[in-house]
Amino acid sequence: MRNSRHSTVVLLVLFLLSLGPQAFSGQKTSITTVQEQDRYLRMADNFFIIYDPSTAMAVPYKQSGLTRLEMEKKIIRKSNDSLPELGWQAGLYPHWKGGLWLNGSPKAFKPYYRLHNFDKKQYGQAIDRLPTNATGPPMLQIALMKLEYLLGLAGRTQVFLFSNGQDSRVKGVKEPDPLAQAKKLAKNYDVCFTIISSAKDAAEKKLLTDMAAVNSCSQVIDFDTIAEHPEHLLGKLYLDKKNGFDNILFDFDKYVIKKEYRGTLNTLGTFLYKNPHAYVVLSGFTDNIGTEAYNIRLSERRAKSVRRYLRNRFHIAAKRLLPYWYGYADPVADNATPEGRRLNRRVSITLRDK
Repeated sequence: MRNSRHSTVVLLVLFLLSLGPQAFSGQKTSITTVQEQDRYLRMADNFFIIYDPSTAMAVPYKQSGLTRLEMEKKIIRKSNDSLPELGWQAGLYPHWKGGLWLNGSPKAFKPYYRLHNFDKKQYGQAIDRLPTNATGPPMLQIALMKLEYLLGLAGRTQVFLFSNGQDSRVKGVKEPDPLAQAKKLAKNYDVCFTIISSAKDAAEKKLLTDMAAVNSCSQVIDFDTIAEHPEHLLGKLYLDKKNGFDNILFDFDKYVIKKEYRGTLNTLGTFLYKNPHAYVVLSGFTDNIGTEAYNIRLSERRAKSVRRYLRNRFHIAAKRLLPYWYGYADPVADNATPEGRRLNRRVSITLRDK
């Protein structure tokens, strides 16, 4: 099984060559070959993982033989294993870790990896210390309150937050509700939330969806999707330029796929259909005309437009089509020229293997 997965990229190259140039409708699609040191591009400056060790996670996870809490730890460990070292500031914190929560007290944070330079080995050792014996109720509001004292870092911060949408606030104790706190953080800091949802009922799902709507760079990902592909967890932190298809370009202020790129997407869709272990990362971008918030939303629509095309045409499962969006970050050409802006209005496609 392992050998067959490792051969996926080789199969893709042979598959593309076998189609010949007529299959691309005038568009050249190829696997990008780059030097290893130029492979990765950092797309955030800092990140936190907020671990949920509550009793709500102490339930069996499907037929895995693990509890949901044990699977949560396994996801984080595997995602760290797949992460390149690109000079982030990073932290690993629980929602809450027993004892008395003192608002504003750094000692009350009790981190597993206190905010400092990311070191993959040390971060892995911190992950090994994460508990798998659940303690206490879900404390989503405490996790968000902690973040207020951890943010304010230079650059963009990605927060990966595990939650089932429960917060366990106590009457008479002055604590903000999670949505109000998330809105406050999004207003005051350059922060994006990726919420890994274990929510079950409609109210819990709505809360997490509303939290992800506090700004244009946040999103909810289902726990099951991350459990199947742990490398998805931290994937938004960087671009992997290896095994890339040619970019899909868009007209100004549009997210409709142009006819000239259907050949490229048809080739990709056919390959994904025939190789169920492969999946793709779809990264949306814009030129620099307009506000940052508007362009982040536009880049999201572009990435999801490509995903929708592949799903509708080839019936590829959504969990194999991972959309990220970055607005006008990482221009590949000069935004001062019409041609440069045209090249920046794009979705980049990176093939990965499970």
